[in-house]
Amino acid sequence: MSILNPSTVSMHQGFEKISLQNRNQWLGSGTQFMTSYGMAELSVGKTKKSEKAYAGIGVFFSNDVGGDSKMSQKSFGTSFSGHLPLAKGHWLSAGIQTAFCNRSADFSRLVYYSQWNGTSLDPNVYSGEANDFASFSYLDAGLGMNYRYIPGNKPNLSARQFSFLGGFSIAHANKPTLNYNSLTEDRLYRKFCFNTQVKYAFDDRSSMEVSITQLIQGAHKETILGLFYRAQLRGNSEITNMVNSQSVVAGLYMRSMGTVAPYIALSFGSVDLGLSYDYDFGRIGIAYKHSIEVNVAYTFTKKSMFKGSRLH
Repeated sequence: MSILNPSTVSMHQGFEKISLQNRNQWLGSGTQFMTSYGMAELSVGKTKKSEKAYAGIGVFFSNDVGGDSKMSQKSFGTSFSGHLPLAKGHWLSAGIQTAFCNRSADFSRLVYYSQWNGTSLDPNVYSGEANDFASFSYLDAGLGMNYRYIPGNKPNLSARQFSFLGGFSIAHANKPTLNYNSLTEDRLYRKFCFNTQVKYAFDDRSSMEVSITQLIQGAHKETILGLFYRAQLRGNSEITNMVNSQSVVAGLYMRSMGTVAPYIALSFGSVDLGLSYDYDFGRIGIAYKHSIEVNVAYTFTKKSMFKGSRLH
């Protein structure tokens, strides 16, 4: 969520957090895409009870590469967020994001129908195609805000309690120019993201989560619905309130493009492991049907880099 909405940076329970994610897309097709992502979130002024305003700082990278030409997009950026308590359990957050991005490709790796030698496609035959794609870089910017309600500012809900999150963000707010060749200059459309999330606790050890995300970028529109069940396997430590908790999350995402993605995650105190598998039923499923994504995160729950004392 932090990559889509910078206002959610450091919104998690605990202090600093390191997240890594890898997605292998279009398994079983002639062309595959690999996306890697990492983010470190720092907290400034955050306390155990989370009753005072604090700031979040995020540093992230992403690398997306795919196709025979190895077309890639690399991004390195920072996010800044501010979290303001409106009343006990009610928070308003805002954030901004900046990134340095680079796009590149090697079209010499491609073959064309014009290189058919009568028997096969021969890369040594002159294709007649211009290969003037040049690596280029640009600056990107985004912003976002959200409201959240967490009863008593507690990390876990009690029986029949619910929490709520609603947010809005704009990616590519500066509409950066994309120079794919020397003749054209395309502009990257702004991406608008609306998201909401509701959690409801059946009892002290189990809860249900429903999320809805709406993405709009130019003519492209996509809706993502998430439905998850969380079961707590081991309760929180009476001392730290979160360090020793263990839980399992199972559910699925459904995308309006015709994708169903089962998801399962395990939480062992400070460590979170997640795995999702996409299966496509829509038109794009004719070309490919499978994608797999793995994510791991570590959260500093005992103390902050900006605080010398442990939680007590």
